[in-house]
Amino acid sequence: MSSYKKNDIVLIQPSAGPAIPQIHVRLLKRVVQPKKGNWTGYSGWEAELIYKHEVDMLRKQWQIAFKEVGDMTFVYDSEIIRRVKNKKNFR
Repeated sequence: MSSYKKNDIVLIQPSAGPAIPQIHVRLLKRVVQPKKGNWTGYSGWEAELIYKHEVDMLRKQWQIAFKEVGDMTFVYDSEIIRRVKNKKNFR
């Protein structure tokens, strides 16, 4: 079980590849799909993007279909690098 809680702001490294820069998200809802048979299951968070400059960079440089702050995404536990302590300057 992770030590993260709802509304934590975390830095993530997207699993699409190491070339894509790290971004900040706010964790909203925990999702856990347990192991069944040969399927390993997964765990992570529904999250929202919080910085406009990161949304613009993902859309323009990487053609990732985010449009605005608050767009939803899914973050696997393995993508989370750390919790951000300074929660200023978002939105």
